[in-house]
Order: sequence, then C-alpha cells, then structure tokens
Amino acid sequence: MQGSISRDYRRQWTPVHLDFAVEDIDAAVKRAVDAGGKLEGEIQRSAKGAMANMVDRSLRQRSGFDLQPEVIICSITTSRVRLKGESRLNAINARPRLSSFFRQWPPQVLLLLTFACFYYAINPGNFFSIDEAMEQETAQALILRHTIDIPVMVDARFGRGKNWYTVKGPGLPMVSIPFVYLGIKLDDVFGSLNGGQLAGPPVGPEQQPLRWGGRLAISSALIVNAIAGGAIVAVLFMVGTQLSPKPRAAMLMAIAAGFGTLVMSEATHFYQHELDALMVILAFWFFSAKSPRELMSSSIFGGASLGVAILARPDAVPAAVIIWLYGVAVAWKLVRDLPDRWPRMTRRTLLAVVGPICAVAGTMYFNYLRFGSVLQFGYTEDRARFVLDLVQIAKAIAGYLVSPGLSVFLFAPPLILAVAVGRKAYRRWPLETTTLVLAAIAHLLMIASNKTWSGDLSYGPRYMLESIVLLMPLTLPAFEMAVDRAPSRAAFAVAAVVFIGFVVQLIGVSVDVGSNEVKRIAAGIVASNKWVFVPSASPVVYDLQDLFARRHLSPWAIRALAIPDMALLLLIILIAIVLFGGWLIFQYFRTAEGEPANLDSRALPITIVAAAVVPILIGFAIARPITEAPGVHGYEMLQAGLAEQRAGKVVSAEEDYAIVLSLFPTNKFAWFDLGLMEQQAGRINEAILLYQDAMREDPNFSPAKDNMEYIMRTHFGFGQPPRR
Repeated sequence: MQGSISRDYRRQWTPVHLDFAVEDIDAAVKRAVDAGGKLEGEIQRSAKGAMANMVDRSLRQRSGFDLQPEVIICSITTSRVRLKGESRLNAINARPRLSSFFRQWPPQVLLLLTFACFYYAINPGNFFSIDEAMEQETAQALILRHTIDIPVMVDARFGRGKNWYTVKGPGLPMVSIPFVYLGIKLDDVFGSLNGGQLAGPPVGPEQQPLRWGGRLAISSALIVNAIAGGAIVAVLFMVGTQLSPKPRAAMLMAIAAGFGTLVMSEATHFYQHELDALMVILAFWFFSAKSPRELMSSSIFGGASLGVAILARPDAVPAAVIIWLYGVAVAWKLVRDLPDRWPRMTRRTLLAVVGPICAVAGTMYFNYLRFGSVLQFGYTEDRARFVLDLVQIAKAIAGYLVSPGLSVFLFAPPLILAVAVGRKAYRRWPLETTTLVLAAIAHLLMIASNKTWSGDLSYGPRYMLESIVLLMPLTLPAFEMAVDRAPSRAAFAVAAVVFIGFVVQLIGVSVDVGSNEVKRIAAGIVASNKWVFVPSASPVVYDLQDLFARRHLSPWAIRALAIPDMALLLLIILIAIVLFGGWLIFQYFRTAEGEPANLDSRALPITIVAAAVVPILIGFAIARPITEAPGVHGYEMLQAGLAEQRAGKVVSAEEDYAIVLSLFPTNKFAWFDLGLMEQQAGRINEAILLYQDAMREDPNFSPAKDNMEYIMRTHFGFGQPPRR
C-alpha cells in the first residue's frame, strides 16, 4: 500500500545517539573538532555539569543521501544525566532538563503570575483613599447603570445632571470592569453590610458605609493592580533580554524591581500609576522591534499601549511622546536601506499614532460625559493646577531626589545602581539609554509643575512610579556583574540595595497609609508639601512606629489568619502559587545561561494590551450621559434600590440609596432603607444613626420611629415592664 508520508532527510539526530561522559569537556570538544566535527552552539554549563552537542559535517558525502550538511551524532557531557525522549526540535536546541511545566510556560509568564499572586496576598483587601473609591465607583456605575455618576465624596466633582463624578481619568475604571463585575456578583451571593475577612469591615460615612471596605467588589478591583505589578516585572524581564545577552541578569533586574521598588507597594492599592507605568514600559518594548517584519504589529500595539497610559494618567503624555519618537528612530534604522522605506515609514507612523489619538479623543468624550464639555477636566481647585514656577519645580526635583519623604533612592534603592553603571549602559545602548532617561526626566518635570507634586496621601513617590520603571533597565550592567561575580563586591552591592528596598516596601504594605495623613495634619505640615523635607514625617518613620506598636496593620492576610473564613482558603491557594512559581524561577538560575523558553514570544505583551484595550472599548461603548432631570434620576435610583433590597442584593441597594442621597440629602426614605439594611445585618448602632437622620427630616416618620422603639425595647431594655 502506498503511504502518504515520504522520507524526511532534514536536520535530525542520528538513529543511534551516543552520550560520552568525560572528565575534561573542553579537551574532549577540541579533540572532536580536530577530527572533523563541529560544536553545536556553545558548551552549556550548570551546577550539575556541562554538555556539548557535536555535529558531523562530512556525513552528507559519506551517506550518499541528500541530507543537510550537519547531523547531530553525539553529546559530550561531564554528568551522567541523559536527555531522553526529546522531540526533534528539543534535540536541536538541546537545553538542560527542566520540569515539563516550566518548558511550557515562558519565564515572563511565571514572573507575572507569581508576583501578581504575591501582591494580592499582601494587599489590604480594601481601600484607604478617596482616589481608589472614585475609580471603583465609576466602574461600578458603568456596570450597573451604564453611567459614570458616583456618590458624593471628597474630591468628587459636581457635573452633568447635578450629579457627582470622579476627577480621575477613564483608564483604570474601564480596565477594571471585568473584575468589578465579578466582585458585584460575589457580593450578590456572599456579601453583606458586615463584610468578610477579605474585604474587611464596612468603613465610610453614614450614607455609604461600604465606601472603603465591606464589599467584595472592592477586593476584586485590587486584582487589577496586582496583575499590573506582576506584568511590570515580566515586561522588565523582556526588556532586559532585548538589551542584554544574559537572561539571568535580566531576570534578577526584574525581580529587584518587583521586590525592591515602589512597584511592590503600588501594586497593593488601586491607584492609576501602576497601569500607567506598565503601559509606558510595554510601549518601549514593542517599539524596540528587531526586524522590519515586526514593524506593523509593533506600531499598532506600541501605540495602543501609549493610548492606555494616557487614559490612565493624562500626565503621561510627555514620556509617551519621547517613547513614540524612539519608536520612529528604531523603525528608521530598520528600513532606511530598503527600497520601500518611505511607504513603510508612513504606514508605521500612522499606525503608531492611532492609539494616542484615540486616547485623547476618549478623554475628551469622558469629559463630555461628566461635565458637558470636552475641555473640562475637573481640576478646578488651585492646588491641582499645573504652573510654570521654577522655584516650585526645583523644590519638587530636590524632594524626589534627596528628601526623606519622597526620595526615589529611598523608596527604590536599585536606582542607585543606575547611577553607578549609567555610563556603561550608555556606551552599550546609547539610543535606548537616552530614550529612557529623557522619558523619565520629562515625566519628572511634568509632575514637578503640579502644585500638589508630593502626591499627598501616599507611601513614597507614587507620582514617580513611571520614571522608576523606565530607569530600571539601566541597572542591567550591575546585575550582569553580579551574575558573573566580576568583581565579587558587585554581587554584594546589588544584594544590599535590593534587600534595603524590599525592607522599605515591606514596611509600606504592612501599615494603612491613611494613618500617615492623620499624623501630618496633626503636625500642621501638609500645606505646601512641607512634610516632604521633615525627617520625622517620612512615611517609613510613621509606618515603623505603627508597626512596632501593632497599630493600623492593613494586609487582609492578618484578618484571615486571626478569624478564619473562606478568605483563609484563598490565602493558602495564593501562597501555594507563589511558592511553586518561585521554585520554578529558582530552577531557571540553576540551568545553563541559555533561556528555558521562548523569550521573544509576543503572546504575553499582546495579551496584556488586549486585556486593557477591550474593557476600555466596552466601557466607552456602554457609557451614556445622564439626561434626566435630577428628580427623575433620583426617583429611578430609589426604585432600583428598593428592588435590589427586596431581591436580597443589599450591597447594590446601598449603592443606589447613596446616589439618591447625593442628589437629595434630605430624602427620608433613603435614610430609612439604609437603616433597615443595617439593622437586618446586626449593626444596631449604625442603624440607630440612620433612623435618626430620617427622623431629623421628618420627626413624625412612623416607620423610623417604630423601628427605633423596637431596637430600644429589644436591645437596650427600654419600655419593658419591671420584673417582679
């Protein structure tokens, strides 16, 4: 019978493959080469031994078949561990044996998953700032009402339809839509006004006690920045492998950024800076294309990355411009010798500018949804304005460089290595080094021109996270020296700065950052960013005081261990993933220098961009302006709250009543219904306060009076006849 498969004489292992174990691999390889063989690649060395694959250049002539010139015939090794069962592709690459799981997953994917789980395991599980609450409330409004109005709160802005809106950009709320939606569904099933150990107790004002805690929608929103932090580590590793021939050094650099810089503490909160920094460094990676074939896709995804960064933080524009110009320079170097260079450059430029232009248009439409004007950004307070004040700019730069409250070298000590080896980095990568430094400086100058350049409520220079991430690749020469131990003190210096950075970050994630602001206000050093230069007001000092006194400890893991519930099971799962991922990453350092997986894979970066862009497109597609009169909108929200309350969805009902009270603070029905939900949840003191608010608006409001009398009689013994 005629078969359909013909004989294949492409490059392959010989049917009988020999492994030679020798004492001196270098001498054995030299003898084989002198005899007419050829070394395949380089000698692969590891702690377990070394291995060299040899090919025969003359087998084609001796065999009489039309074979490729080189056929792998043997391996020479100093260990007795044989490679068994390799596929043809694995045999050609002949890498040291790793676990099958590690071969399937590139190290950048392992870094992302491991660090994301680590960051989520150490986060507070709830919010500590208004900024976080406004972002999450905007995402929740898009999901529940297809609008972007939020309950009234400090820093919210009064806008269209006499409603309240976030002052922040649309990037983070829209990217978080899938996770907030998941949290809302979990709240409907498990949530209550009492919260759980993951989300913590309800914290907030009377009209919305679930503003900072008590909702699983809050805890699920924090997954976004945990993933963004892990993605920063992964992308930094990929940038490092583009610049350096030593993947181990690139991985150490990325791990140092994940453990020893502000990437760690910012990944545990719900600020926009993590998403902004991720997208800017990701755009740099895309624009560092190595082949003309990659130009089109790199331009599309690099431009999209910059677009998301601008949507997250409009002040990312200066750095985005520098990165975009870098992409133009790289593209020109790739196509300048091609006959169709001008058409290629034109297409590439147009594709790369689509993302930023769409981001600007999206920001303007977001302004229209909030304030009815495309040019109204909501920054109406004098303290939020950008000014060209040279004294202020100089003060801000000094604060970010040398102050005890904001110095990037205190909150990201690995950047000290960038200063030490910056000249080496420039000599090796002049264009890349210039780009990263200029982008970091452009971002610094942009922030320094803002009157509140310190960031107010924060642990360290959160406004400088983008610059910190951009400068980390310039530390690569130091990590290369540490890997090679040449000189030996280099490894010690690198380990020291990374350890110091990790300790500083660990202090930051252990304590509720909000306690710092209370102390600064009490000391009277908040105005004009005075606290930045006061050593005793450094966030590190404040948090150490609280840590030693065991006050304001924030990680949800502490609550889960103290009072076990379902959160404890989640913690165990996260710890298991972190430990397993850490073990796999450690195995990488025990192998030869050759990479264990495809480091040039574009699947992960493209997935990251898609995961950000798709929810943003959905968010803009479903968002609609509020056109109803305040009375109509308030009535609709009150009816929606009643329906949710009857259905047992008390968390969603609480949100609806909070919107009603934002429009009409004197609405006794909303106050009463909130009190009823608190009473049913067993929070009696909170229920009494809400009933009193309802009766303040109408002293004869019988439902509130009846419930108050019931509480007084059943819980406090008032109105009962005396015992005989």
